[in-house]
Amino acid sequence: MTRQRLAWLSTFLAAISRFLTQTLPGRILVFLSLPAAIVAVALWEPDHSPPLFDMQMHYNEEAWEGFSAKGILKSLQRKNVRWVAVSSTPNEGTAKLYRLDGARVIPFLVPYRTREDRDHWVEKPETIEWLQTELALGTYRGIGEFHLYDGRMDTPVVRRLVALAVERNLVLNVHAEADVMERLLTFDPGMRVIWAHAGLKTSLRRVGELLERHPRLHVELSHRADIAPDGQLAAEWRDLFERFPDRFMVGSGTYNNEFWYRYGHTLELNREWLRQLPPKLAERIAFQNALDLLTHP
Repeated sequence: MTRQRLAWLSTFLAAISRFLTQTLPGRILVFLSLPAAIVAVALWEPDHSPPLFDMQMHYNEEAWEGFSAKGILKSLQRKNVRWVAVSSTPNEGTAKLYRLDGARVIPFLVPYRTREDRDHWVEKPETIEWLQTELALGTYRGIGEFHLYDGRMDTPVVRRLVALAVERNLVLNVHAEADVMERLLTFDPGMRVIWAHAGLKTSLRRVGELLERHPRLHVELSHRADIAPDGQLAAEWRDLFERFPDRFMVGSGTYNNEFWYRYGHTLELNREWLRQLPPKLAERIAFQNALDLLTHP
């Protein structure tokens, strides 16, 4: 490049810098560009860490405009997230991702079609007919994440849903507190259950008790801030992982856009405490347990 061209380029870049930093329109442009920059940092920074299986991804309708399905899948590839169990409200979000990458995306069927259905689907008999129609497509590997609440979970709809899952060898992904989960696990000895967020606020003692009594219960760990406070793996969690090495799995829990913006950070937090475990145990929790659950009866 000639000196004349270098001088021209230097003058041009200096002018751009002055415009962006010293003029009102330029500062407004920088401000408006911040969300895009945040998304770029959250989703596109490469990661060369060991692989993960994200067992709790949600691609709900509010995320569709700001986070394209293609962009998410490219991000997963760059961040070495090789598999994702996806559920969404409505289920079209899951379909968007699955159509683009059926090898990486493991689809789960949510038994309600809108957010408004979340608190009432257990009482609607028409839910079962709709579920049967959707499951007949043959693409789903599980049902959930769905919410169950104390006093409103032992209904004919829930019992039939469990029966459908057992008949079709599907995994259930359930958001519930410990007492509700324990009651659900009595419905059918053949059911396989993922306990979303480890009960969220359930004590580790109760988590351990349920795992001890129910060998087909598995635990997903998103949104449990007590696993590694300040980045250090808590001793109580380490003990639980060592007692039940084949029952835990990681997830992101991207139920709203805030967690999509933080997706890369969430992965790194998980990887940070996984590095504090023995390599074989870390591997099991990072991806092998989820693979075993979804590829073996």
